[in-house]
Amino acid sequence: MPVIQKIRNHGVWLIGVIGLALFAFIAEEFFRSLETTSNHSKQQVGEVYGETLSIQDFQEMVNEATEVYKLRSGQNLSDAMQDQLRDQVWNEFVVYQLVKHETDALGLYVTDAEVQDALVKGTAQSLQALSMFQSQQGRFDYTALQTFLKQYKELKGKAQGEQFEQIETVYRLWKYAEKQLRKELLLNKYQGLFSMSILANPINAQAAYDDRTNTTTAVVAALPYAAITDKVEVTDEELKAAYEKYKENFRLESELRDVKYIDVAVTASAADKKALDEEMNGIYEKLVAGTEPAVVVGGSNSTVRFADMPLSASAFPYDVRQRLDSMSVGEVKKPYRNMGDNTMNVVKLLGKTTTADSILYRAVFVQGKDEADVQQRQDSILNALRGGAKMKQIAKAYGQNADSAWVTSAQLEQGASLPENVKFAKALYEGNGLTTLELNGNRLVIEIMQKKGSSPKYLAAVVKCNINFSKDTYNEAKNKLNLFLAKNKDLAAVEAAAAKAGYQVVNLPNFSSASHNIGADGRMPGVAGSKEALRWVFDDAKVGEVSKMYDCGAANDHILVVGLSAIHEKGYMPWDAEDVKSFLTDVVTAEKKAELASKKLAGVKTIEAAKAKGAVVDTLKNSNFFLTPFIAATQAPEAKVAAALAATKANETSGVVLGTAGAYVLKVVSHDKGTGTFDKTTETNMLARQYVQIAQSAFLDLAHNAKIVDNRYKF
Repeated sequence: MPVIQKIRNHGVWLIGVIGLALFAFIAEEFFRSLETTSNHSKQQVGEVYGETLSIQDFQEMVNEATEVYKLRSGQNLSDAMQDQLRDQVWNEFVVYQLVKHETDALGLYVTDAEVQDALVKGTAQSLQALSMFQSQQGRFDYTALQTFLKQYKELKGKAQGEQFEQIETVYRLWKYAEKQLRKELLLNKYQGLFSMSILANPINAQAAYDDRTNTTTAVVAALPYAAITDKVEVTDEELKAAYEKYKENFRLESELRDVKYIDVAVTASAADKKALDEEMNGIYEKLVAGTEPAVVVGGSNSTVRFADMPLSASAFPYDVRQRLDSMSVGEVKKPYRNMGDNTMNVVKLLGKTTTADSILYRAVFVQGKDEADVQQRQDSILNALRGGAKMKQIAKAYGQNADSAWVTSAQLEQGASLPENVKFAKALYEGNGLTTLELNGNRLVIEIMQKKGSSPKYLAAVVKCNINFSKDTYNEAKNKLNLFLAKNKDLAAVEAAAAKAGYQVVNLPNFSSASHNIGADGRMPGVAGSKEALRWVFDDAKVGEVSKMYDCGAANDHILVVGLSAIHEKGYMPWDAEDVKSFLTDVVTAEKKAELASKKLAGVKTIEAAKAKGAVVDTLKNSNFFLTPFIAATQAPEAKVAAALAATKANETSGVVLGTAGAYVLKVVSHDKGTGTFDKTTETNMLARQYVQIAQSAFLDLAHNAKIVDNRYKF
């Protein structure tokens, strides 16, 4: 009872404590869920119509596409190619989600029967890269695919080693193509439906044919707006009015930022070059003295490895290749600088010979219980072959396949830095008929069947060293820039003081997070390795701030500093943004000069009268409504001129035509009909395709409504 009474006496206080405890519990769970949601969102590469793409799924898609590229091309991807592949994977995801959103709403989907039909027909684009399933006519062969899938099912779990890797490789290629095929069929189905909603009739087709084939010859008097020297004032109110007219041109589907940056490319100092000169002179003296070339090259920082076998001239760097043919055996070229790749070089020609460019051979491995048994079997094989036995029969007896194969000198040279590859290449180059070789602990009997072509080959020791900066030189450049930033702490101060300090501030307006590096603009790759700086621009930077220094460059040879000057939110660029204002100013200025030109040419009814007012006279030949005429006097295409020509009869003169770059008076000399024959079906189909291409702009509206989120820059 006393306990109950205490509870009653402190009821309000206890309710408050319990309430706080419950709130703390709920708040903890709430914030934990927020943290989980936040962490989840941080792992999202992007989003289309609410369909998210995680970094794990995106990377898996990129890895899959990368693997397929390597399997198809046999090449590794450079950093730039990897970036392009990532863009391709993202764009495919976006387009597919845009279309899938529409097809889901329409009830369109791809059936298994449609996939089967596409496989049988074999014309889908997704199937064309599967060369292993192509017929002799170069088309996809569904029967070959079925045969492989049956073999794969039988061999899976049984095949080992190289055989297993080969069938798995082909199977991965097929599964990737199968996924792409389903996407392709859905896109085709949607585009087909889309195109059926756009019709071209014979009347339109006839008009389009006439516009394309009929031509006009005319005399044009052009008064360029640039020739009007009257001062034109443009007010903000006029710019704002023009902005409303052209506003849709400035719509932003994603946020853009105006960036300014300083990119310091660090190069070797005089002291660095002197040290390298001394090193290369020492290498030269060693090669002249006869020191083992492999030791000299291996002990240097040469970017070219020593190959103890004769190589084609094309196997050497271009600057070395140019010198080899004029060198005598034993000669050593003194150290020289090659500006093309910024290197210092020393070359010694050790030998020169002529060997085959391609060799046809076959081989069989000789196996036994011990060395004596191997030797006995090798002799037995050689005797049998010399006695007329066939290599294939002997190989079959040993459970091997001795198919013949051509190998080129270029293929042999790919592994020229590895001793075992060199032994194999020398055996083929130097051998004729039957020869033996011990390779990686295995004994081979090789039959050299045929040799084709011949060209000079060079045995040379090449020491090619990059003219690199030292750590001290890099630190000196970094300290100098650090001192500059310490004195100039914001972007305005950096811009004002940069030139005097020897730095150039690069302006990068309307920069997108979809770029891969700072400075990338679709034409230039920008500063390699600057993704961390890019993340700072879009995640942490405030307008007017300057970043820390970033170590960048393909070879860590750049120091980068970035500043943020403006943020353009998703929606519409403001009228007073630098690029927008410049465009609007040009438009309003042209409109005002058009008014002045119109007044100047008022009352003009002939070409001669226009010329007297300062117009430049020229002749337009073979002009038509299909191609916009280009006016030489104004250096501009003028659509209104095309319309005026079509509307003016032969031997008549038009009124004043106000174009985008000038005012024009036109006298039509003649309208000439084309010599071709109108084909209703062909022209109608051609026009329909043109309509569909024009209507593809509807995809921009799909993208606008999809609320696309692109966070690739974060990863």
